[in-house]
Amino acid sequence: MALRYDYCLFDFDGTVADTGEGIRRSVAHSLEKLGYPALDEATLSRFIGPPLHDSYMEFCGMDDETAEAAIAAYRERYVDIGLYESRLYPGMAELLRALHQAGAWVAIASAKPAFMLERLAKHFGIDRHLDAISGTGLGRHSADKRDLILAALPEGADLSRACMCGDRRFDVEAAAALGMAGIGADYGYSLPGELAGAGAAEVFQSVSAMSEHLLQSPGDRP
Repeated sequence: MALRYDYCLFDFDGTVADTGEGIRRSVAHSLEKLGYPALDEATLSRFIGPPLHDSYMEFCGMDDETAEAAIAAYRERYVDIGLYESRLYPGMAELLRALHQAGAWVAIASAKPAFMLERLAKHFGIDRHLDAISGTGLGRHSADKRDLILAALPEGADLSRACMCGDRRFDVEAAAALGMAGIGADYGYSLPGELAGAGAAEVFQSVSAMSEHLLQSPGDRP
């Protein structure tokens, strides 16, 4: 099979898996513990994807020290409970397997801590289809998506033959900055028009539609 891209990278939250329930509940837990007002469901959902530290500062008005305390409270619940309040999007395991079997380099590049990504990949049985998992460390306040993407790629990778699939503008913008194709997963947690506005090469409403694109060679396109 002639692949459209030789290197296929995926964000995790909102792209590979719907992790929303666990994240929302764990953020709510942290706010209650710190005595902050509860947030509505829509705002809680905006914590899905970007670095937690940045989200606590933006949506709760926290300073740096308080945001770190909030993250610690968040992880009290998330590591053992919230992490598993998630599910793979239908068709995602099959897509990762097909890409890997076809010879593509398949990897995760996410602002989620690496140990959580590794635990979830094993939990869902997709670790066997991944060549690399790039995530953050527990002590980092935030992460540049470009650095996470580069860490997920092998040395010497041709970025013109690579794509980054994600549901937020951070994924698309980082891909563009590196000369890669940014593929929008609009079935995730993006805001209306966010992915197209960020310059996504393609935007898909389902994993199945994304699969048809990624598993089709450029010459097969009508």
